[in-house]
Amino acid sequence: MKILFVCTGNICRSPMAAAYFTHLCRKAERNDIAVLSAGTFAGNGIPASENAVKVMTDYNIDLKNHRSKILTRETVKDIDHIFTMTEGHRLQVASIDTGLEVKTKLLLDFSIGGDVADPFGGSYAVYKECFEQMKQALDNLFPQITKIKEANNGTN
Repeated sequence: MKILFVCTGNICRSPMAAAYFTHLCRKAERNDIAVLSAGTFAGNGIPASENAVKVMTDYNIDLKNHRSKILTRETVKDIDHIFTMTEGHRLQVASIDTGLEVKTKLLLDFSIGGDVADPFGGSYAVYKECFEQMKQALDNLFPQITKIKEANNGTN
């Protein structure tokens, strides 16, 4: 199964979400789930923001090697589930291919609903708050993804 997290620049929200979800997969020994991230207006090869790296370090997750990737038709090829940070990102994913709509959900639909505010340019505290909001949704999403995988006997 391949999962994609999408934000704007792919240097704050989606890399933190992907890194944490990868951490959950490793903890559960779920090597059958590939986790990726991309940005709707990203440049390719830009490192994660300093505060994103710091926040993830608090969870013993290394984000130092992250490099941004732009969302393209190639990026979404063979992706099973796409989770976006905002409704705008969801619409941008759908604009690549209308068939992606059924695979795309807002991340916060798995907790409080709504959009994940962009912490770009904010303080460490702003990034920490952003991640904590996503963490709740990611923790709720993980067992559901696992059930989806098992229900489909590994086909999705």
